[in-house]
Amino acid sequence: WLIYEEPGFQGVPLMLEPGEYPNLAFWEKKEAYIRSMRPLKMGGRKVEFGGEPKVIIYEKPFFEGRHVEIESEIFMLDDKESEEKTRLPLTSVGSMKVLGGVWVAYEKPGFEGHQYLLEEGAYRDWTDWGGYDEELQSLRPIVGDFTSSHMIMYSEKDFGSKGSNINVLGIISNLKDTGYGLRTQSINVLSGVWVAYENPEFTGEQYILAKGLYPSFEAWGGKNCKISSVQPIVMDIVGSERGKVKVQLFSEPEFKGNCQIFEKNTRCIDSFAVKSSKILDGSCIVYDQEEFSGNQYVLEEGIYPDLMAMGCSPQVVLKSLRIINIELSEPCIALFEKVGFQGKKMEFSTEILNLQFLGYNPQIASVQVLGGVWIIYEHSNYRGRQMLLSPNEIPDWYKVSGYCQIGSLRPLLQKRVYFRLRNKETGKFMSADGNLDNLNLLRIQVAEDTDSDDQIWVYQDGFIRCWMAEDCCLTIVGNLITPGSKLGLSFERNEDKQYWRISPDGRIYSKMKPKLVLDIKGGAQYDRDHVVVNTVNAEKLTQCWEPLVV
Repeated sequence: WLIYEEPGFQGVPLMLEPGEYPNLAFWEKKEAYIRSMRPLKMGGRKVEFGGEPKVIIYEKPFFEGRHVEIESEIFMLDDKESEEKTRLPLTSVGSMKVLGGVWVAYEKPGFEGHQYLLEEGAYRDWTDWGGYDEELQSLRPIVGDFTSSHMIMYSEKDFGSKGSNINVLGIISNLKDTGYGLRTQSINVLSGVWVAYENPEFTGEQYILAKGLYPSFEAWGGKNCKISSVQPIVMDIVGSERGKVKVQLFSEPEFKGNCQIFEKNTRCIDSFAVKSSKILDGSCIVYDQEEFSGNQYVLEEGIYPDLMAMGCSPQVVLKSLRIINIELSEPCIALFEKVGFQGKKMEFSTEILNLQFLGYNPQIASVQVLGGVWIIYEHSNYRGRQMLLSPNEIPDWYKVSGYCQIGSLRPLLQKRVYFRLRNKETGKFMSADGNLDNLNLLRIQVAEDTDSDDQIWVYQDGFIRCWMAEDCCLTIVGNLITPGSKLGLSFERNEDKQYWRISPDGRIYSKMKPKLVLDIKGGAQYDRDHVVVNTVNAEKLTQCWEPLVV
């Protein structure tokens, strides 16, 4: 419980855990007034180091006995048929420490039986992870994007349309209260990772649901079709290091030997010859020469057990590394058959596996990157020399790349990134002001840094969404769009006035009216801090915004 000396839950709270308190010694006061109190409610499931799964399992309770550190799934703990060199040194689990990621432990081998969700933390014995008994024979990390959560639950098998269904975007403590009911026979997880519970208030049997289709309750390991409560596992973005690129390089294949961690550009890698790598968050380019020169190899988030997996020949020695910055614009690239952006033009917004196969001439003379970050390959099927391009103009492609042909190309995959938008002129932050229950009264304005959810935004597929309502996106208010039109939030309808392009100089352009950008209204009236669209003006710094990654 949280208890307060002032009414209305004001003042510094004191937290009381289960137990008896015969005097006020715990409060360090001889006398005190308690004027308000409320229960401390459990928040949702969270993960901070989702890209670094790691757990230490101990043979005995309270972290005693033999132990082993694992980073990947265990199909069968007591596998007598496996080779001795790959067999784990213990046959039972008495306690665990989850150092990174979210894991699912199973009662039986082969990921069968009761499921137990393991968040980051320490588990002294089987009661700490909510076990039905001491038996635990398999476990695996949950792989997924924890930044966005959406699923559809169906009362009929195979996503049948005859029954009822419900779109779920957040925590529901009792599905009975929604009118949908407790009967669920199929689920389509569109994004995120979810935990479904047999009983209300997140109790009873639990089932872990990752992105994908579950045509029947047997598919998620259920014994019946009853689901009473659900909650997503979310990335703890506030206070975490999400958005900060982390690269691990190893001196031997299969992530063995010496390890060095890189979090910024490195002009010279001279500690050892790199043989394998792990990109834990973000993306980077590695070069076979110092000072970011020579051949480029783009490494996206993932694991690379050897040089071949990294796209390098076994003889390559990597000499420098550059972090790839976040690019907040929609992918778009234009290729020209003549230098100086002359002649025939080919424009793409999605990956092209084989330019010539689609009927295009692969001989390219100049390139314009209009949005996004692109990887250009010399040959088809992402083969040959590669080059990473950010928004830029290259009037002579051969002079920059050393080759005339482009065989394939693709936009760099980027996870959704949360950020605050700081106005370069005023230093204030774009905020959503108002009640989400009535979007018509909500306005977008600038305010001092409040460190609150209404100042955190995310950009994806041309939409700018507010973190406190990710099913809504930034839009221009009204049907007549002119300079001075105000902004608000609305449900996504794929309307042109909901699409935006963030340029490298910090201006945010409307797709519907390309000459209009976000600006601050100004003046002396009550709405002087409101965010509006205005005609682009190179002299106005109020039209420039700085995205600060959370």
